[in-house]
Amino acid sequence: MRSSLSCAFCRKSKIKCVNTGSPPCQKCQKSEIPGCVLTRPRHVASRVSRRRGQLRRRNDDQKDDHEEQTRSQPVSSDNGHNRPHLTPECFSGEVDISQIDEHLASLPTSVILKSLNVFTNKFPELGILHLPTLMQAFQSECSKETKVLLGVTLLVTKTQLSLLNPSWANSLLPSKHYEYYIRQSLSELILQPPDIQVVQALLMMALYEWGCRDFHKAWVYCGIAIRIMQSIQSRRIAPYPLDTDINPGVAKDTVAPGIENRTIWACFIMDRMISSGTYNPPMLPMSEMEKLKVSRPLSTVEFAFGTNVSLYPGHTGQNLTWSERLPSGHLDITQCYEILVSGFDIWAQVMTFIFNDGRRAPGMCAPENCPWVPGSPWSRTKAQLERWRAGQHDRLHYPSNSVAIHMTLGYGESFTYINLLYYLSTLMLHREYFPFMPTAESGPRGPVDHPLLEAEAPVGWWESSALELFTAAEHIARLLHEASECGAHLMTPFVGFCAFSASYMNLYIYRFPRMNLGRSPQAEQLMNFCLAYLEEFRHVWKLGEAWVSTLKHASLLYERASADRGRYLGKTRQDFDHLHQSIHEFRVVDRSNQHIQEIEGAEGASPGATYSQPAQRMVPSSESDNLSAPLTHLLTEVSTYSHEQGAWSQWWPTLEDIDLALVSG
Repeated sequence: MRSSLSCAFCRKSKIKCVNTGSPPCQKCQKSEIPGCVLTRPRHVASRVSRRRGQLRRRNDDQKDDHEEQTRSQPVSSDNGHNRPHLTPECFSGEVDISQIDEHLASLPTSVILKSLNVFTNKFPELGILHLPTLMQAFQSECSKETKVLLGVTLLVTKTQLSLLNPSWANSLLPSKHYEYYIRQSLSELILQPPDIQVVQALLMMALYEWGCRDFHKAWVYCGIAIRIMQSIQSRRIAPYPLDTDINPGVAKDTVAPGIENRTIWACFIMDRMISSGTYNPPMLPMSEMEKLKVSRPLSTVEFAFGTNVSLYPGHTGQNLTWSERLPSGHLDITQCYEILVSGFDIWAQVMTFIFNDGRRAPGMCAPENCPWVPGSPWSRTKAQLERWRAGQHDRLHYPSNSVAIHMTLGYGESFTYINLLYYLSTLMLHREYFPFMPTAESGPRGPVDHPLLEAEAPVGWWESSALELFTAAEHIARLLHEASECGAHLMTPFVGFCAFSASYMNLYIYRFPRMNLGRSPQAEQLMNFCLAYLEEFRHVWKLGEAWVSTLKHASLLYERASADRGRYLGKTRQDFDHLHQSIHEFRVVDRSNQHIQEIEGAEGASPGATYSQPAQRMVPSSESDNLSAPLTHLLTEVSTYSHEQGAWSQWWPTLEDIDLALVSG
């Protein structure tokens, strides 16, 4: 029963003190908290339970509660995003953040452990949660920071539960409840003394916001996390204390330094991920990591059990900084986080090269900068990528080793992630030099639009490049399919981008098989693997919707170009500038209108273009006032020839849906 008696622990934690009138209460008994003493509050309580409006309120209490709620309720604002936020209507009673706080504090241990385990497995890029330490924090003081970290873990994990469908998920609140709680709490905690759990929560929120296409929020959350983490790290390495509140015991702990080590490298990864595909420079370059004297990323064993090697300069032990470490032998799967860190650093360089105009940048077509020339920017990046790959144990290489083998060891997701990172970087490097609009008879070759390369490639170079390019797309598709079958399904924003990129290249080679000399006979099946993944992905993350839209328009363009060799004769990527930009974007922007206008504009300029427009698919006059006649022709053709689009016709929206989206846009 719930009485007016409560113990000091429950009162401090702001949770219900469930007791029989004599100590200990249920919480202290369950958590083995000593010294449980039940006392009455100093003043008569002016608040009563608000849970779902189940209890009748007295008039004076109701007035007080209403005034308090009016003060605490956030002002509603329309920032252009459609995701719902917590409002009073989300409960049957009034909004009270303490209800969510109480829910987090009272979750069963089994639910907490299972959710933490799901997050750790499904988000390898954020391998920052040390389960024993977190569980100890939950069972002892359960601070505000700990509950916020749990809340954001549940928020991000819930994106995966629609695929896993575990029974314990029924005990969780809707995502919007956690989102509201986290936003309100973090707005206060980020200005408090630096705390590692706040950094972790910010990083997880950055990933969540990116998946929801709230890119600015993701950028800000990641930036705040980096600044707080820099503050924590600089205090550790300062020769003289910079703050009086620094905890000297952390340096003696064998686990806490490892948590800080993982977290700062997670900042590094998220910084690379979020700045890639944008024109913003990274906040945390490798040179900054060296200035902060950050030691190498710990292995999973070192992270789990702690390490006796000092991670802070100035203490007894060997300081293994990133630049000084010479690994003995190859990195194995237990060192997957170190592999991911260096891999994301290379991927960010690839994305920077592409978003700085790639081969079209000034001087990049000069003979000394051609991709086959040793020492050229492309060649240096490719060599760095291959050195990274060569530094891994052979057992980490796909397809020589399967996802299933590593799944039996508990590393299926990490194995998949490492290989996706390698093959995506390979794909994007080679794709930069291939024609955007080949012909059905085109073989492997370099750019056909200006600026052209100023030197001839060695014999066989383009054929070899094509093989690497389309083999990378094939391996990405098979990795995703195999991981799904093995239960190592990954649904992170980065993996979604891998599926999008591989789907595009498999579509490309399916329509233009001569570009790989007929060496991709299963391109259509591989494309369908990626489309099946993206169909699930777009229901998990809003990020996937624009990728699917881009693929749809690319499919239409390539189907028409391959069916009629003269339809886009003489057209290059300059004629499809927006569509070409969209196929590179991790920070995706929906440019559907521009894609259609480009396709239709190029079509209208082609002498042999013809259209068929059945009467039953005519656009009503009210809509034709808003859409140009060429756009109407294109939309009609999308519907008329949808049966020729292969997998697209199975799940792509109808013509009416496309019309509605364009008119509203």
